Amino acid sequence: MTSWEFPGSDPIDLDISLPAGSIAITAEPTEVTTVSLLPSHSGRGAEEAVAQVRVEYHAGRLEIFGPKHSGLRRGGFGFDLTVKVPAGSRCAVRTGASDIACLGVLTSLAARTGSGDVTAAVVSGAVHVATASGDVWLEEAGGEMNANTASGDVRLLRAGGDVAVTTASGDVQIGSAQKSVSARTVSGDVRIASVASGRAELTTVSGDIAVGVAPGAGVYLDLASLTGSVTSELEPSDESGEVGEADLDVKCKAISGDVRVTRAVAADAR
Repeated sequence: MTSWEFPGSDPIDLDISLPAGSIAITAEPTEVTTVSLLPSHSGRGAEEAVAQVRVEYHAGRLEIFGPKHSGLRRGGFGFDLTVKVPAGSRCAVRTGASDIACLGVLTSLAARTGSGDVTAAVVSGAVHVATASGDVWLEEAGGEMNANTASGDVRLLRAGGDVAVTTASGDVQIGSAQKSVSARTVSGDVRIASVASGRAELTTVSGDIAVGVAPGAGVYLDLASLTGSVTSELEPSDESGEVGEADLDVKCKAISGDVRVTRAVAADAR
């Protein structure tokens, strides 16, 4: 194992670019930033591949860049990377086939991967994730969140800012959303346990849509499904007559899926 240490307790900017393997990031109170790197598989040339990874720290910025031609497509090596940074750090990751796991509290996260999953605990600011076939799982996003995946699922427990999700065949599940939500999927389901304000624009072709409206929020509904059922369990007094007059505008469109709107309960928002 090759390792590095960089003293300092203030949040840093972390920039990672690796071809494949696994990436684990922990953001917690610490007096030193640490980096540990291993080849994902032992064998001839493994140590040489690790030596080609560039790790540089300067003025609050840590860069970890792998060799350009060490990806699996060329018979090269993947890397298992573990990084511990001060809480509140900002993180950007680019990888071809690595799973990305973030623990602790980050200020921002930008992740792009081809086939890996992206998971994170708490990001107090903006989150931008793009993956082709991986899943996205996030406990809490304090700022805006944008997630794009082709065949992966997207799950977010708590959203403090606007949310925009696009997926082709994956499901979208959001626990509690305080602001606007846009979710588009072709064959996946969309479920929002509780949304409080702004605009919820949810679209699917063959999946189902279920939305819970936060307690006390007035809502304007625009619901449609070509061949599926459309159901609203709200009381007439909960609904506003015109778009823009209510606390929340809900627009749900499906082709063959069902659409259901309910009043959220406290258990949904936890």
